[in-house]
Amino acid sequence: MQQSDHPQKIMTMRRHCLTCLLVAGGMAVGSAREYAAGTIADSLRRNAQAVVRLRETDFRYNSPVSATARHEIVVTVLDRRGAEHAELACYTDMFTALKSFSGEICDADGRVIRKLGKGDLNYTEYSHHLADDAACYWLEPPLSVFPCTVRYCYETSHRNGLFGALRFIPLSTDIGVALERARFRLSTPAGYTFNSRCTPASVEPLCRSERDRDTYEWTFAARTAALSEPLMPPADERLPILYLAPSEFTYSKTKGNMQDWSRYGIWINGLLEGRAQLPPAAQAEVHALTDTIPGKRGKIEALYRHLGRTTRYVSIQLGIGGWQPMDAATVHANKYGDCKALSNYLHAMLAECGIGSFYTIIHTKRPRIPRDFATPAVANHAILGVPCERDTLWLECTNTDVPFGYVHQSIAGHDAVVCHDGTAEVVTLPAYADSLNTECQRIDVRLDEEGNARLTLESVSRARQYEWKRPILDLGHDKQRDFVRRAVELPLAQVDSLHCKEVLDRPLPELHLRASISARNYANKSGTRLFVPVAPLRSSPGRFAAARTHDLRIDKGYLDVDSLTLHLPDGYAVETLPNSIVAENRFGKVCFETAYDDRDLLIRIRLLRRSGHYPQSDYAAFRELMQAVDRIYSAKIVLRKVQ
Repeated sequence: MQQSDHPQKIMTMRRHCLTCLLVAGGMAVGSAREYAAGTIADSLRRNAQAVVRLRETDFRYNSPVSATARHEIVVTVLDRRGAEHAELACYTDMFTALKSFSGEICDADGRVIRKLGKGDLNYTEYSHHLADDAACYWLEPPLSVFPCTVRYCYETSHRNGLFGALRFIPLSTDIGVALERARFRLSTPAGYTFNSRCTPASVEPLCRSERDRDTYEWTFAARTAALSEPLMPPADERLPILYLAPSEFTYSKTKGNMQDWSRYGIWINGLLEGRAQLPPAAQAEVHALTDTIPGKRGKIEALYRHLGRTTRYVSIQLGIGGWQPMDAATVHANKYGDCKALSNYLHAMLAECGIGSFYTIIHTKRPRIPRDFATPAVANHAILGVPCERDTLWLECTNTDVPFGYVHQSIAGHDAVVCHDGTAEVVTLPAYADSLNTECQRIDVRLDEEGNARLTLESVSRARQYEWKRPILDLGHDKQRDFVRRAVELPLAQVDSLHCKEVLDRPLPELHLRASISARNYANKSGTRLFVPVAPLRSSPGRFAAARTHDLRIDKGYLDVDSLTLHLPDGYAVETLPNSIVAENRFGKVCFETAYDDRDLLIRIRLLRRSGHYPQSDYAAFRELMQAVDRIYSAKIVLRKVQ
């Protein structure tokens, strides 16, 4: 499990063991002529740049430490834009090896125009981790004529333990890609239990027993290509994924059971056993920091800050080290560790001053964990939970720039696997209401007769909106001003002065910003009139098509509150004001109103946007609300010269 040094960009965990099953599928018999481009159904050509003709895997499980897999993937590339969908990647590590590979490129009629062998594969051990035993074979096939068909056949062997995220993904994306057929076969010794789960819709396997083996076969229906739409649910929520997990497993000389979360937790806790022992020097540091602090929460915060001051994040993912944390004594000596190691180290320091905590694994991209299916695929990160009198503190140990006690957006509302008392259970972390993710702006605009303006901006961003803005604090002053200038919807704006500060002594973290901005041609002048924007620092949500195919997934819910005072230039009066607007439905609410006292104009805009997953049938209501927001943000006030 790894995390980047940036608090908002947590990297996904290296996929162990059987990752190559994600990219290809078994060995097929027959001629490539059957994959001639002309045999593709018209329905699969619609919106498609490429068609996956076949993705098949035959996975033969022999024992907890031995398996082989034969894969075949066939892709017809219809035009040059679809070439990327014929690329191949096969990941290997100390548990997985590439045994054989062959391929061919065929013309539109299925005639072979080039053979491919293992020598055509590229190989890299590059990793964004400091140390990693993973490697990758990859190929961008040389395609010169279209349509054409690319066919890969290869075999992998799996040894030293079968544990990692065994998944079969018939189609990794449907944007511009259609699927003709896909199949996954699993062969096990008779009576062996392999757990499986197919999402989002269940696909039941065909089962049969022959001699001393059981075989399970999942077949996936054809899928047409899709066009990209804004706010689509992610591919792993739209497209089928087959997850498999051996009920009993061996992994790098350890043994475990994934029949359920409770038994899986026994293995996780076994990896932690004996790794939270602090050396005497570290024990003394803990007591020096905490013995004079009376309250539990104060002690926790002191140690959390100490962790941030004295350690740094380093990712070392070698073998079982991708799952087992470095012991606390080593972290203390080296002053670095990954998410697992740093969480375990803080756990050890808290235990030294009598405070219990629990090691927790979580996924930073996928929020849900099935309660009835245990699999390592659900986690790519580790954090620490500390039970307190009224709540549980969830601590981000890899980057203590995350405010103490604040549940950041990459884990808020996510399910997590909590490991304690020798077992594990699935819990859900708290999430902040959309109405708490606020940005409040006060804007004072002094406009001259030529349409130029001087603006004073004061803003307070909280919770998620604080997170979105917080990177500005890590920039130099000139780059901070560039940051604000790019955010301002005024092409000729110049940030003259800027002050930013973080406020962490409130219930939610805040970022305060004060800026002076000069803007030439703030208002468009035409004869005796000035056309003045009502929302100079907000961007329109854009135009949305009348029809839609997919559901809507709105991840970012928030509340924006703007108060703008416009000081009219001498000799000008208001000629036209936009009408007040109040629009509300299940997607949110927007309000717009104005008040005018002869020389000053006050504009108030309040927009609440609600997060959630909404069915396609509700799209008309979403579009209606966005049209109301667009009318407000693009509206103009008309001033006329009267003297």
